[in-house]
Amino acid sequence: MTGCKILERRFAYILFDLILFKYTFAGEVCTYTYMDTNTRERFAHRYCTTGCCGSYGGFICCVRDTYYKYFKDEKRQPVDISLSIEARAAIVTGSIVGLLVFIGIGVVLYIEYTRGIICVKRKQAPLKDTSMTYLFWFLVVKWFCMIIVTWKKVMMIEYVIFIAALIYVKETKGHDLGVDCVVAIPEQSFILDRLSCPNNTATQDRLQQVRALFDFHNINAYIITIEDVHMQFTTSLHDRRLQAVSGFSGVIGLGVVTRSTAALWTDGRTFIQATEEVDCGWEIYRKGGPNTTSVTDWIKEHAGDNAAVGSNPNYMYSVWWKNFDFVLSKNNLTLKAIEPDLVDKIWTSDRPPQPSTDINVLDIKYAGRKWEDKLRDVRKEMTQLGVDVLVTTGLDEIAWLYNIRARDIEYEPYPYAFSIVQHQTTSIYIMDSKSKLSRPSSDPESLVTLKEHLKTNNNGQCSRSCVQVKEYNHSSFVEDIVKLAGRKDIKKIMVSFSCNYKIYSSIPEEKLYQGIPPTLAHKARKNDVERMGMRHAVLEDSVKMVSLFARMEKEISEGIPWTVYKATIEAIHTRRELNLYRDESFLALAGSGISTVPLLAYPVENASRHLATSESFLMDSGGQYLDGTSDLTRTFHYGIPSDHEKEIYTRVLMAHLNLAMHKFPVGRTGKEIDSAIRQPLWEIGVDYPHETGHGIAHYGVVVEGPARISSSRASYTSDIPLETNFFGYDQTQLLHIPDPADYPVEENMCFSNEPGYYEVGKFGMRIENVVIVKKMNRNNNFSKCDFLEFDTITFVPYEPHLIKSSLLSDQQIKWINNYHKEVWVKVSPYLKEENDTVALEWLNKRVQPLFTTYKVTEIENTNNGCILVTWMMFYLILFFISILLK
Repeated sequence: MTGCKILERRFAYILFDLILFKYTFAGEVCTYTYMDTNTRERFAHRYCTTGCCGSYGGFICCVRDTYYKYFKDEKRQPVDISLSIEARAAIVTGSIVGLLVFIGIGVVLYIEYTRGIICVKRKQAPLKDTSMTYLFWFLVVKWFCMIIVTWKKVMMIEYVIFIAALIYVKETKGHDLGVDCVVAIPEQSFILDRLSCPNNTATQDRLQQVRALFDFHNINAYIITIEDVHMQFTTSLHDRRLQAVSGFSGVIGLGVVTRSTAALWTDGRTFIQATEEVDCGWEIYRKGGPNTTSVTDWIKEHAGDNAAVGSNPNYMYSVWWKNFDFVLSKNNLTLKAIEPDLVDKIWTSDRPPQPSTDINVLDIKYAGRKWEDKLRDVRKEMTQLGVDVLVTTGLDEIAWLYNIRARDIEYEPYPYAFSIVQHQTTSIYIMDSKSKLSRPSSDPESLVTLKEHLKTNNNGQCSRSCVQVKEYNHSSFVEDIVKLAGRKDIKKIMVSFSCNYKIYSSIPEEKLYQGIPPTLAHKARKNDVERMGMRHAVLEDSVKMVSLFARMEKEISEGIPWTVYKATIEAIHTRRELNLYRDESFLALAGSGISTVPLLAYPVENASRHLATSESFLMDSGGQYLDGTSDLTRTFHYGIPSDHEKEIYTRVLMAHLNLAMHKFPVGRTGKEIDSAIRQPLWEIGVDYPHETGHGIAHYGVVVEGPARISSSRASYTSDIPLETNFFGYDQTQLLHIPDPADYPVEENMCFSNEPGYYEVGKFGMRIENVVIVKKMNRNNNFSKCDFLEFDTITFVPYEPHLIKSSLLSDQQIKWINNYHKEVWVKVSPYLKEENDTVALEWLNKRVQPLFTTYKVTEIENTNNGCILVTWMMFYLILFFISILLK
């Protein structure tokens, strides 16, 4: 097929869309295609190849007939048709032709042009508005040229420009979404010299003190990680070693110090933060940048030939250590274990103390099962795996196993602890063990002392059916592991992939078993009491948030000032009114307008944006309760949102509904599930840079393993995998920590359901509920396969001002209506009991049912309708003029 023929077919196809379906200049009008694919293909073939519509005027007449024939069919279903390369090239062709002569015709429809806004709904990314503007002028110029010159001359001009446009479209991919598609990741890959940087003498002095120890240890470089011995990157102030020598307070980072230079690697989200915080003398690299030097390559360049590189094995993942050792050895460099850590050795003054808060027992009415029963299940799985000893360093796993809670780490209700489980005995290592064993509980709901709970004596010693309590000390913990590994009756010792290299290397290779520990998997599968508690906690949390959101909207509409920071503080105060509330589950993320774009938007009091009726407001917050953990995100608009905002919100909601309604066979992973969820956003060429769902613990950390619902390399933790740019070597020859998205999503697990959208310089949107995985209720016996589905337990209405119901299917509208009905049934009794009339009125308005709408175009006012009719009449008039002139 010649270029001319391609242009004619594709351009006629686009014009068909322009006239009635997809593109309209009737101020903020977006339209939808309801034909099925076969009907659309038949129509395009008939009217683009048979000559029925030989001219565009006749084409419009055919469109009118087609409208009555197909759009009155109540069985029509919405579909999306992708723009092909040729079609996009035709648009650019029209843009160029139109640009050449638009001045002569521009006055004719100046008013319509100034009022118009183009909206494109395609699977591909949105085309630039400028291209669509030029397409408008091309259509006008097309008619002008038909009157003045012959058809063939016009086609020759079009064909030449079409070839150039085709090349342009292929090169640019037809869109301009910027770096990382949806978020503002800095373009810079590294910064070697900064014109301005902090001058912190304390951190600079510590750095020099670390270098002063190089000769004693015979090393030329030293690797400093951000993790602690438990491999947590959200550490206490006591464990922030990298910050102590560099000034960097972010949670994603790794530093390397040589005798004369220093470098820090962080991710795209904290790169700017690093440039503002890190001392002079440090080079800063963005992991994932196109020109970023890997850690190992940088060491090779700056440490010298045959140099020794030191690091502390207590603070590095076993997998990372082995990779560093392997890659450095390939470059004739040696990785050397340095103990004690050099930063620990010199950081003795002004260092925050190690946290050691009270340990309280979680009562059986909240935990659901005794620690003895949990231990029995863990040992049973150890037997199935052929494991004699289970070494546990995960704080969440230990707290769950022994039914204890504390506050050693902010937003994580756990104590610092280690654990060793054998088939006959078990030990736990805690700080200030002797004093805490007999210390009275600091929580009124904790009814026994730790000594009574673990069935041990005042010294932590016992014989059987009890837990031995030892003092928390990493060195003595490792020594105990070494002793166990030396016993002949011990065949296998299990450690997790998140254990540090010191623990890993203390076990002989023939006795080592590394995998996902039974404690992590059992903890994620909530028992009956835990699930009931989660439902209760999240429901009460929902009630309080409904009350807060109602009060906020009322006061904002009355002109009472609210800031983003004030909203987050009020959320804390509101949750504190609940009896079982213990803490926030994380530092609230919130923003208004452009401040909603950063994924990790932490509002501060002195620089907090005021909430306004002209822009959207997003808040992501949660609470920790004795009976569960909540995690809620809602996006609201207290004024009149734009059509773009409504479409984006609706598509985020559609992705959210995709997960809520998703059914899947047992054994499917989070990665497999996620690929079916994002489609509504993918259809218009956008995505969100985080997981769709993360695990949620029962009265615990808000993000838990072992599973995650995601097909993205990015997560809330980082925009790229943590080990990116660490090892300058073939990734297929390196070891990797298993991706949680490859773990099966199992019955009784709890997840968040939180698709989102973030447009740089404009707004961000996210919707989040808590869901529980349950068995699917089937009305047939066609298959013996077991299926699972998600049960939503958050009950806060969506934002009706932002829902564009014409985008939703009947099934989605039905689900929303049923959900809102359930929200009213569950939440309103609480509000009535509290006599919260403001919240009741607010809730009642927001749970009103949505109705299915079959609209070809959505006209917001009479003027827009007139503009559309004017356009139709304009083309008809030009058609008849061209006939007369010919």
